Amino acid sequence: MSKHIPFRTCLICRTKKEKSQLIRISLDHDGNIVVGMAPKETRGKVLNTGRGVYVCRKEQCINKITKSVGKSRRKQAYALSRSFRQMISVENMDQLEKTLSGFMTKSAI
Repeated sequence: MSKHIPFRTCLICRTKKEKSQLIRISLDHDGNIVVGMAPKETRGKVLNTGRGVYVCRKEQCINKITKSVGKSRRKQAYALSRSFRQMISVENMDQLEKTLSGFMTKSAI
């Protein structure tokens, strides 16, 4: 019997991939953006829980969120706000840009 592999959809390109191949973006209890992998348990506490979205590791998907300006940036902030069900501030978008730049890879898929 094969093990169930969860699939998630990239917020930007809308492709479905294994959860392990995507970057998870969520909010902590203070409303700050947390970027990392899937929720994990550490010493009895589950970290990175709650509403979250997934983004591909592809450079074009990450750039679409981080490098967008003007109307495009507002559109990406709106998409995140809709997913999190609360408004995303400009400071949070700046924080997201800095954090996501470390996850960027140039994968062909």
